[in-house]
Amino acid sequence: MKVNKDFSKKSIFISLFLIIPALQLYTQSYSIDYYGIVSTEIDSNMSKMTSDLYYTQLSEINNFSVEDKRTTPSLSERPDAEVFSSNSLSFFTLINKDLNSDKWITTYYVVDKAHNEEHSKKKIYDSFYKILMESKDVLKDTIKQLIENDSSATAITASVQEKSASTASAITSTEELSGTWGGEENINKIVIMRGGRGFVIFNNGASMNITVELSGQDNNRQVLIKQKGNSNASFYPDLKRTAALTAAVSAAPIKWTLSLTDTNTLKGVKDTLLPDGDSYKEGSINVTWTRLN
Repeated sequence: MKVNKDFSKKSIFISLFLIIPALQLYTQSYSIDYYGIVSTEIDSNMSKMTSDLYYTQLSEINNFSVEDKRTTPSLSERPDAEVFSSNSLSFFTLINKDLNSDKWITTYYVVDKAHNEEHSKKKIYDSFYKILMESKDVLKDTIKQLIENDSSATAITASVQEKSASTASAITSTEELSGTWGGEENINKIVIMRGGRGFVIFNNGASMNITVELSGQDNNRQVLIKQKGNSNASFYPDLKRTAALTAAVSAAPIKWTLSLTDTNTLKGVKDTLLPDGDSYKEGSINVTWTRLN
């Protein structure tokens, strides 16, 4: 009987030895910095509701230690990777409307700055309501897939500790910029098409045709985007209406001089008209565009 008891004790010990590490792996905790949602196509109330919902659901997930890093209910561009912590995973969601249908596209991002990795997964919803109805478990599974680099997620290795100086010089054609961009406060979206053409849709409903071309040498490549066609008072939403109407008669075309800092970000200067009391003046502002799809 003694042998049996010793054998039984050894069996229990071995079982515990095998089970405890497995439980530790299963219950691994994650520290997550939450940066909210990036969207220019929903109003402020809907932005806040959606952003708060994601934060609440994240906070309720076991083994997720979530810190709220939001500075606004909705971002107009991706959060700057320079502010991400190397001690935590960074999470944010990009939400935009499909150009060709009533569907909505969400792209979930998890950035692991410590390992210079960015993982993303895109999901398509028939309506914005479906986004709000997404269960906590689905959100948890999606994020865990990204954290664990599951094969069902899209994994993209990217440098998030430093901006690539060689990215812009790698552009050989404007076709590489094709897609939908956003980022400016008064602009809903910018669509760049093949052949160096595109258009800008303002929040006020106005649309502007643009031309897109590359300039400079390989080590200093720039993207030049210029208004095509006559000016419209609605192109200057920051101006008082009377000033905008006057300016539109003889205003020089609006122009952007941008550089591609990574595959999804254009940064530079916009030459336009700025408020000057009740009037206006020529000037420049810094802008950042982020690729939406």
